[in-house]
Amino acid sequence: MDPTLYKAAVRGNIGDANFLLADHLKRDEENGYHVTPKGNTVLHVAALYGHSRFAAEVLKITPVLLCCQNKKNETSLHIATNEGHTEVVSVLLACVEDHNTKEKITRETDASGDTALHKAVRSQHLDVVKLLVKEDSECEFPPNHALETPLYLAAESGFHDALINMLES
Repeated sequence: MDPTLYKAAVRGNIGDANFLLADHLKRDEENGYHVTPKGNTVLHVAALYGHSRFAAEVLKITPVLLCCQNKKNETSLHIATNEGHTEVVSVLLACVEDHNTKEKITRETDASGDTALHKAVRSQHLDVVKLLVKEDSECEFPPNHALETPLYLAAESGFHDALINMLES
């Protein structure tokens, strides 16, 4: 990934006198999307650092990045939920207009079989759990490769508020 683009994602810099996000993303689109050594796109990096405005701008220009996975098969939604960045999660979910695509994104699994909800529960981010459950209320909370469901993880860790929220859905 271009170091200038990476630094902009870390800082949440959409543009200034020396940098325009749209120019860099359009160049990436023409040359194939550049990633970090871990396979993260610029959207993954923005999700990691909690830059919702930057993420929204990236998605306006290159919506295809929403479904891109890194080397651990994590989407930017996995990253944002793990970090507890509720605003970024909202932006990512709002970008998806089609109900079936939203379900697909929320149910996408990483290399461990974890969904974004698994990550939110494990990291104990209640606001993110509530948002994910609300957005995909018909989800059956599937198990990961270790046969742990989000319900199990919440019960095991004593994360009662999340457990109640999931059971009420």
